[in-house]
Amino acid sequence: MLLNLKNLKTYYRMNNQIIKAVDGVSFKLRSGENLGLVGESGCGKTTTAKSINRILPSNGGIVGGEINFQGKDLAKLSDAELNKIRWQEIAMVTQSAMNALNPVYKIGDQMVEAFQTHIKINREEALDRSAHLFSLVGLEKSRLKDYPHQLSGGMKQRVVIAMAMALDPPLIIADEPTTALDVVVQDGILKQFVYLQNKIDSSIILVTHDISVVAELCQRTAVMYAGRIMEQGTTREIFKEAYHPYTLGLINAFPTLEAAKDNLISIPGSPPNLARDLNGCRFKDRCPFATELCEQDPEITEVGPEHLVACHYPERVAEFREKAALPKTWDQDQSPVEIKSSVKDKDILDVDGLRKVFNLKGEGFLGRKKRKLKAVDGVNFQVKAKEILGFAGESGSGKSTLGELVARLQKPTDGRILYLGQDISALRKRELKSFREKLQVVFQDPYETLNPRFTVMQTIMEPLKIHNIGDNFFERLEMVKSALHKAELRPVDDFIDRFPHQLSGGQRQRVALARAIVLEPEFIIADEPVSMLDVSVRAGILNLLKRLRDDLGASIIYISHDLATIRYVCDRTAILYLGRIMEIGETETVIKNAAHPYTRLLLAAVPIPDPDRNRERVDPRGEIPDPIDLPNGCRFHGRCVEATPECGFEGKDIEQVIIKAQNHPDYPEKYKELESIKNMETNGYNIEITLAPEKIERDGFENHLKKLAADWNSSLPEAVTAWEWNSNKLTIKFDSKKEPELRPGPDGQQVACVLY
Repeated sequence: MLLNLKNLKTYYRMNNQIIKAVDGVSFKLRSGENLGLVGESGCGKTTTAKSINRILPSNGGIVGGEINFQGKDLAKLSDAELNKIRWQEIAMVTQSAMNALNPVYKIGDQMVEAFQTHIKINREEALDRSAHLFSLVGLEKSRLKDYPHQLSGGMKQRVVIAMAMALDPPLIIADEPTTALDVVVQDGILKQFVYLQNKIDSSIILVTHDISVVAELCQRTAVMYAGRIMEQGTTREIFKEAYHPYTLGLINAFPTLEAAKDNLISIPGSPPNLARDLNGCRFKDRCPFATELCEQDPEITEVGPEHLVACHYPERVAEFREKAALPKTWDQDQSPVEIKSSVKDKDILDVDGLRKVFNLKGEGFLGRKKRKLKAVDGVNFQVKAKEILGFAGESGSGKSTLGELVARLQKPTDGRILYLGQDISALRKRELKSFREKLQVVFQDPYETLNPRFTVMQTIMEPLKIHNIGDNFFERLEMVKSALHKAELRPVDDFIDRFPHQLSGGQRQRVALARAIVLEPEFIIADEPVSMLDVSVRAGILNLLKRLRDDLGASIIYISHDLATIRYVCDRTAILYLGRIMEIGETETVIKNAAHPYTRLLLAAVPIPDPDRNRERVDPRGEIPDPIDLPNGCRFHGRCVEATPECGFEGKDIEQVIIKAQNHPDYPEKYKELESIKNMETNGYNIEITLAPEKIERDGFENHLKKLAADWNSSLPEAVTAWEWNSNKLTIKFDSKKEPELRPGPDGQQVACVLY
């Protein structure tokens, strides 16, 4: 047994109150086994993870229980003894990669520090081992010279994973390692987790609210609520044969890509205040099956081999499972309300040729070489009345910039945005204020969109004051409370006087949504509105968006990297890549009959919340390209397995093939021919490769490079127009290709691909 927690209790002291964050948690973890720890925000998952490693904040402490790790009780060890265990035997991947990295130190220096703190190793050896780890997690060794701000979110997360794996620890604790990452990056990170785990034979405790990730990665699952574990067992038992009503609620609340349900379950209410004395079953106030017996604390019942549940009624499980799948069981409000929108059958929004180009600082001598970042590059679409249009794509695709342009938070470089036939780019102050009353935005990051000096009440009441809605304070207060109730922040009176720092990330997001809907707008731009929310709260927000469309007549642009939620909530879907729409059509058509290879890549990367199914993980073929230097032809060709010679291959593709080989763990044994390369330089669509004069073997090098290119994509060598040698320099030439425009796809959608 690698780890055995016995009745762990961890409390915090806040505002002269004792917060019982973890109040009697017990579970076991075997060597080589993965455990998923799931539950809503505020249930004690992260505190449990931090307690194991003893990295609690100063106002927190372990007040009871045992943490037996390889025969040692970590709760009783001194700091000096713990420091020998941390990183070497127990490593942690924290929730926010940016906060885990020092912004003023280069990545390589931080990797060296992680090594030298625990083992005797010189700097050169530490950097070599770091480069090897980077190759395993899909990063180029050149990234060791970068600062954290020069890396994308997915790259930073992979750096933290490489750090955690550095000393081959037997236990890795991963706290929300993929939260808010797009599905392709998430899939790549999970793939690396599995690969590295197999290499070093480690165990993982995965803390997350994404149950689909748990279904794919973990052998056992523990469901946590209000500081205690409600149910634990094998992952298959938890997903297929759950007993506890809370577990059933979480599973029914999760939207799946394959089965978009008529209505997701939203568990009413919120977890209890852990500063209060809690008697009986902690879920009783939200449980649709609670009785008087639930006023007593339930015993832990073994309903199968190592399948434990804290419920008074395990014998009623068949009834619970049947009823828990029905929204009415959870008192879900499905009653219609009067449509207040003045717009009914008109096109609300018409976007034509929209572009946004950012002028960046110049490069070269005196900064004369101007650089332009094309965030949105020629986008056309319409949004009809009472329609939800979804935008999906990886981080860096231009989704958020597009939303800000439509809301007139940024001015477009080119193109038209017609709202009810009026070009909003021409609006002035008074007209813009009237426009903003009709169109509201839910921003992606609630940490940055709420005034830290405003209470929740002041935050949501502010737009009512700005637009002079409501006759007096008390009328506005009722509007504020109604918006909070719709946004699932209940009980309202518990939150209305809080400041943002007193709320969890999910609670902040709900406040941001309440602020947007308090005006009952006709148009809403929702930018990743549920990416940071628990599955039960996420279901409530998605259902709310559908009600705003169906009952209030609102039109919505829904931006997300989660294709499962897009399928559940959107009428039509557009797939965005590097500022261009790759595919657009009815959501069911785009999901079921995806035409563009990029759409198929996104769909293949979505995890399946079914432990009985094995999904083949995708090959993302690198990161999304730099929008400053756009690819030749189709923007996706460098990552497309179906690309043809007409798609626009170029010298940068040859360069990436060589870099990938040079970063391979078996280089130079496997790719010794590439050792002769001294320099590579791209010029337009061509590439010039300089070899060491004493190692020139033209035919051998050229043939090897052609084979490498063909292994990457069979069309790449065919796209080359010339292989020209000049002494020790090889120039590989390509023709310029046009970018494919949107054209009719096979099932009624529009697709920008030369295959059609």
